[in-house]
Amino acid sequence: MAYSLSFSKSILVLIFISDKTRRGETEFISTKIMSDLLSIPKPTLSVILSNLMRAGILYTKEGAGGGFRMAKSEDQITLLDILLAIENEKPLFQTEFGMKASGDRPDRARVLVSQTLKNAESLMKDELKKTTLKTLLGSM
Repeated sequence: MAYSLSFSKSILVLIFISDKTRRGETEFISTKIMSDLLSIPKPTLSVILSNLMRAGILYTKEGAGGGFRMAKSEDQITLLDILLAIENEKPLFQTEFGMKASGDRPDRARVLVSQTLKNAESLMKDELKKTTLKTLLGSM
């Protein structure tokens, strides 16, 4: 499988930011606080935050009292949105087999395996599209 751990960590980062701001504990959350409390190294967290900002999920404010907060409401952010922000359309399964075998049966096997894996990924993405950040927060 090809998806990174950053996808799972991104979900936790967004839950953390959203929960802290929803409860009125803070308006913006700093990278340092998130890195410390979520045990995510700052370089990894910076990449995650950059990707989420680029996707329009987060925004930032510089200076004292600055940090990150949600750019969209939790009901507008699906797990698929987060996946796409982090993984940039990278496929879950690698299907370039590099087999030396050729002919009708090996070619059909490659096509069948590739189609099956692409269908599985499509079903997974359909499921991720059904779950919003608000759904997760409501279950906590």
